[in-house]
Amino acid sequence: MDFIVLVKQVPDITNIPDEAWDKEKGTLRRGVLDTVLNPLDLHALTLACRIKEKDADKNSRMICLSMGPPQAKEVLIDAMSRGADEAILLTDRAFSGADTVATAYSLALAIKKIEKEILKKRDYIIVSGMQSVDGDTAQVPAQIAEALEIEHIAYAQSFSFEPGLVVKRIGSRGVEAIAPKTYPVLITCTACTEPLYRSFHRSRAANQKLILEWNARSVGADPDRIGLKGSRTQVYRIFSPSEERHKQCVFPESPEKLADLMGIRYKQGPSVEAPSEATSYKLAGKTPSYQGEVWVYAEQEQGVVNQVSLELISEAVKLAASLNEKVGAVLAGHNVENLAAQLISQGADKVYLAEHALLEDFLPIPYKKAVSGLVKKYRPQIMLFGATPLGRELAPRIAYSSDAGLTADCTRLEIENFQKGGTQLVGILKQTRPALGGNIMATIMTKDSRTQMATVRPGVLKALKPDPGRTGEIISFIPEINEGDIRARILSRECVHSHTSIADADIIVSGGRGLGSKAKYDRYVRPLAEALKGFLEGRIEVGASRMAVEEGFIGRDHQVGQTGQTVKPRLYIAAAISGAVQHISGMQNSDIVVAINKDPHARIFNYADYGIVGDLEAVIPKMIEAVNRGKRKS
Repeated sequence: MDFIVLVKQVPDITNIPDEAWDKEKGTLRRGVLDTVLNPLDLHALTLACRIKEKDADKNSRMICLSMGPPQAKEVLIDAMSRGADEAILLTDRAFSGADTVATAYSLALAIKKIEKEILKKRDYIIVSGMQSVDGDTAQVPAQIAEALEIEHIAYAQSFSFEPGLVVKRIGSRGVEAIAPKTYPVLITCTACTEPLYRSFHRSRAANQKLILEWNARSVGADPDRIGLKGSRTQVYRIFSPSEERHKQCVFPESPEKLADLMGIRYKQGPSVEAPSEATSYKLAGKTPSYQGEVWVYAEQEQGVVNQVSLELISEAVKLAASLNEKVGAVLAGHNVENLAAQLISQGADKVYLAEHALLEDFLPIPYKKAVSGLVKKYRPQIMLFGATPLGRELAPRIAYSSDAGLTADCTRLEIENFQKGGTQLVGILKQTRPALGGNIMATIMTKDSRTQMATVRPGVLKALKPDPGRTGEIISFIPEINEGDIRARILSRECVHSHTSIADADIIVSGGRGLGSKAKYDRYVRPLAEALKGFLEGRIEVGASRMAVEEGFIGRDHQVGQTGQTVKPRLYIAAAISGAVQHISGMQNSDIVVAINKDPHARIFNYADYGIVGDLEAVIPKMIEAVNRGKRKS
């Protein structure tokens, strides 16, 4: 078995100096930043090397492929110093400005060339990191698989041979063991392995090896499908998260006063939500640039609709109202027609039902064929997906196959008009999302496409209350799929039920890496949460930032943020959390936010209602004393 490992050179997001920002243009000067091998691609390289070691074919080859400027050779040399045999750089100024679709198209052409001219067989595996830290979209690998028309196994954690290759991956309902039936196959992995280290001998050899350089012409690229010209989405604006100061933070003079104000505000009841910006947009007699309904992919497994789909329907209702359009829900599966009534009660005007026995379990190719068939037939102007493991695997393939633009992990969706050249674009979906590890925000528009698609993280939106009296239309669709579309077998599924669901908590006390240790997390965060019981009504849970989880302070079930859970409690207390966008995106819809940090310039204060600057060891014990006094008085 041969291997093609996709690697990417990315900015080092752990160190972004102030001079990297162009304040006038609102952009980031990437040339100022140091570059590194994308961390998840390092895990992909490690996974490929481990599979190669266990494979019976001792003559297998491992080729690393990267697309980027000439300096991207550095990451290819790095990859060869860790175990890769050969390296190819796809480099051409014509590739610049590419979105995920144009990038996937170009890389797919290079892979075809490797297969035809170097490997000369189809018995190979493509391995990639799930996503890159600069984009965080997780779209390119899935779209490469779609361009190559091959199976994609996402969220891989480990593998075994039984006797053929079996990959263990994170599925929507737990950990799945899945075996490819055909090759080539594309595997994307999470941070699941101990990364390979460079060796002196491999590093010396890597620096002496020839790295092949291919350009757009040598891979036979269509000039209209690469770079900015071939992109279906375009960045409209890039800005620093610090430009969005959501709240005016009040700084009480003492921890005791903070506890009092926090309690008073909580007991006043939930804040009244302001009307959504989407509802304030009106066409005012203008003809919209896009035509068609507003759709939501209704994700379901084992006859249960995922909560995020109900949340997205509520957003679709707002967007559709501003465009004078209907809301459609796409429901795919086997024996799932009974779910249509629930979708209609939640706000859908129409349910597009694609039922087939081969849709019993989720596999990307048959599901893609079913849903993209509907998209091509009815052409909605907007389609929303949940940014779940299933949605992140399915949405990119649907977008690629149906010539649609797709923006990942949006934190805000709005309808707005744009002036482009001398033309006014009317009723465009404005999609805002974090990028570059959360260090920048990007507003993106779809272009050169009839459908605007976006994925949205669970918990960002709020579902409407169901109305059992609503009526709607069910439109049946027979998907054109057959046994040949089943290119992988699910051998087993280990359902993992979380012992903790912080998403439904009324109060969350979260700790960050600034606590310094698990002992301090247990000493300060847990006692504060415990003290609040009996003082404030509601379910109370403890949470943590991503870095605190990775440091082992608490389990991943408690992680809040872009790569954890999105929460909307009545009260959110952030202790020693700096306020990286990844974390903010997971808790910014909290009703009351309290921040405790010794850094007066911490970003978290931009999103807090109340804050106190001080050392946790001094602040939290005094807050606990004040809370306990309050309980005794009540």
